[in-house]
Order: sequence, then structure tokens, then C-alpha cells
Amino acid sequence: MRAPPDAAPPPGLAAMMGELARLFTAGAPLPDDPELAARCRAHVAGSCRLTPAEQADIYRRQFWLRHRDALREDFPALAHVLGDDGFDAFCRAYLAAHPPASFTLRDLGRRVADFAAAHEGFPPALRDLARDVARYEQALADRFDGVSPPPLDPAKVTGMPEDGWSTARIVLHPLLALMQLHYPAHALRSELRQGRSPALPAPRPVRLAVFRSDADLTMRCEELEPRAFALLEALGRGVPLVAACEEVAAGVDGAAGAREAAGEAASAALGARVGAWFQQWTSWGLIVDVAPGSGAERG
Repeated sequence: MRAPPDAAPPPGLAAMMGELARLFTAGAPLPDDPELAARCRAHVAGSCRLTPAEQADIYRRQFWLRHRDALREDFPALAHVLGDDGFDAFCRAYLAAHPPASFTLRDLGRRVADFAAAHEGFPPALRDLARDVARYEQALADRFDGVSPPPLDPAKVTGMPEDGWSTARIVLHPLLALMQLHYPAHALRSELRQGRSPALPAPRPVRLAVFRSDADLTMRCEELEPRAFALLEALGRGVPLVAACEEVAAGVDGAAGAREAAGEAASAALGARVGAWFQQWTSWGLIVDVAPGSGAERG
């Protein structure tokens, strides 16, 4: 009688599978470690040409090659920054800390950015660049096949009463990532995708909007000026449109005492740009809804 498909394997088989999984994910060659070689003999028959440890080591090598190549596919700029040996060492450290927990390699790099942020194995001269590149490339991977909401209904804009804009909330695309980086990681990856072998970039603060274009399902990255980035960030926090503009305008000037005197000028300068920004953001698909404020808010 067959066991049901979801039945747990017999205890002996489960123990053997677990032991083989530990052997196949070992970092060092199995034949070089007497203890690991002895453990291989308990579960692997070997052959006339290969010892049990040598036979098991074929699978161990394939495990590392397959998973390293999957990470390289999602993080080509990080591999470029670290070089072959450095990226190999990083992958081994990452997979040791976060072994595969999903049936699909699509999820393999889900924690690369968090791991890189605390990883102490980077060369000091490359540490900040590597961490920025890891953040940027993971943002691309995480948004590649996410679920998109319906597009913006134009009636939500044309039907908004004039006084409604003071409390209206702009709903941004849930797959939008706003990123502040110390290095232009996006430019480095773009050059690599064009088949070039670029030099490592010098530090330059950048503010990025990373998103997927629902029109052609391609990943896009746009560099934003500081005020546009600040406004999108405020809208993403749920700040109503007018209040978000006032918040950004107040932040244009530095000292608190000077803000009051420069407030009207800053607001006028910002207002001249907001319309163009919204046209651009709408064309990119970043705005997916306009939610009117409550009566209490308008009051």
C-alpha cells in the first residue's frame, strides 16, 4: 500500500537525507577531511573509480556552483565589485548563514542585502560600495515579479474638487523602492548590462526610484533630484499632498529661523516643479490612486 504523497519519510530515511544534505553543503572538499570522509562511507557506496567521499564531493561541488551562479545572475554588479575570488568567498559565507530554504532558486538571494550590511569580510576599500550595490540589486530582484495594482483611474484626478487636493493622499505603486546610496550603483550595473567592464565608481550621493514598468515589464531606475525624492518619500509615508509639499518646502532652507522668512519663496519654487514631477511620475506608473481626505481633515 502506497503512503500518501504528503507523508513524512521513515525516520531512518529522514536522518540519512539530513546527513547527506549537510555533507553536500559542506564548504571544504569531502575527501580532504577525514571526519567527513568517514561520514560519507556510512551512506555512499562509492565505485571502482571513486571513493564514497569523492563520489559525494561531486554533488557538493555542483551544489556550490549552481547556487553561486544563481546569486551571480541576480547580483552581477556585486560580483564585478568583488571579483571572482571575493564573490565566491561572499557566496560561501552567505549560504552558510542562510542555506536554501525554498524549492526555487528565485528566493536564494532574498537576504543578501541584510547579510552584506553586517558582513565583515569585505575589503575595507570596497565595503561601502559592495553594500550599496547589494541593496540596489536586491531591490531589482525583489520587484521583478511582484503583483501590480490596477493603473490610476483618470477620473480620480479629474473628479477631485479643487479644495480636495489640500487633503488628498497620493497612493504610490507598492513595488516602488526609494533608495539613497553613497555610490551610483545603478550606473555601474547599467554599464555591465551593456557588455562593458567598467571601472569601479567614485562615491557620489544618489537618490533613486527603482520600479518595474508595467507597460513592458522591465525594471527601471530613475535618479531623482533631492526635493523630488523628499516629496515622494513623504507621499509614501501617507502625508497628504499639500502637507507633503509644505514639508519639503520647509526643508529646502537650512536654519529654522530662516525658514519662516524664506517659506513663501521656497513654496513658490517648489510649486513650479511639482506639476512636472507628477506628470513624469504618472507616465512612469508610480501613482496608482488618489484618495480623498476625510471631512474632518478638510475641516
